[in-house]
Amino acid sequence: MDPIERFFQAGLKLNHLRLLTLFDSLGQIRLVAEKLNVTQPAISKQLAELEAGLGVSVMTRVGNRLQLTAVGETLTKRAREVFHQLEQARYEVDALTSGISGKISVGAVATVLPVFAPELILELKRRAPHVNVALQEATSDRLFPLLANGSLDFVLSRTEPVGFGKTEFASHIIMDDPIVVVCGRDHPLANRRTVTAEDLAGSPWILPPKEAPTFLALQSWLGEYGLAFPDGCVQSISLQTNEAMLASYPFLALMPLAVARKRAGRAGFVILAMPGASFLETVQLFYSSESVNPVLPVALECVAAVQERLRRPVVD
Repeated sequence: MDPIERFFQAGLKLNHLRLLTLFDSLGQIRLVAEKLNVTQPAISKQLAELEAGLGVSVMTRVGNRLQLTAVGETLTKRAREVFHQLEQARYEVDALTSGISGKISVGAVATVLPVFAPELILELKRRAPHVNVALQEATSDRLFPLLANGSLDFVLSRTEPVGFGKTEFASHIIMDDPIVVVCGRDHPLANRRTVTAEDLAGSPWILPPKEAPTFLALQSWLGEYGLAFPDGCVQSISLQTNEAMLASYPFLALMPLAVARKRAGRAGFVILAMPGASFLETVQLFYSSESVNPVLPVALECVAAVQERLRRPVVD
């Protein structure tokens, strides 16, 4: 049997792979040792075992620093996949053995649902695959009464509830995702280095409902420059329909930055370079701290996990 094959079958341990992922994240043996609460010689011994079993080096010294070799980088990449699968298995086994089941009802405004809901559903499926999920998209003024009467378990909104006591709902910020102005690639403003409010005069808009906070925020901002919506505007909250209209007609529209960055390249629209033209940046989670739904604590843990993922820098 090939020595490497023998090592992979009998000698390779999860501890070896964990050391590589930690070194890749922390960059120093000393920090890895501190993280694991062991001595540096103990770390060096495990690395020596790994290299002896493979017959090649996984780290090399460059100047005063150690860095992963090509073999080390390959192992580290696969190690992350292994730990991801193990973590998912842990979630699934925990869900099956704990018997978590039931229903969670989530309300979100149209500018948040496409950003957050897919990630939230995936996280819920990992941790509690037997939980049923109901999603409801509406404006905030419709969602908060449903939260108050127990029809919804939590709400994702860009605005504070109106007409409710300050202590009626628990809340916290989950992400910063401003609403930005977009247009189709063939729009006269698409290739401008900078665009001013005055440049928007006369262009028709794809607008959210008039009662929506995004509409009111845009209307207020345009009013500061003496502008109003021209004739020929369209009201629509369908992201897919809006993208099609932007690609075929010189409309302006509003879109969450996270969605716009992800879809702009392939969907035929661009984000206008407009300093100061961003609205309702903060997305908050609202829920009742007195809820008796046993699924809610698990769902809130899932929200926190998604929140952490969405914090990671976006590479344009």
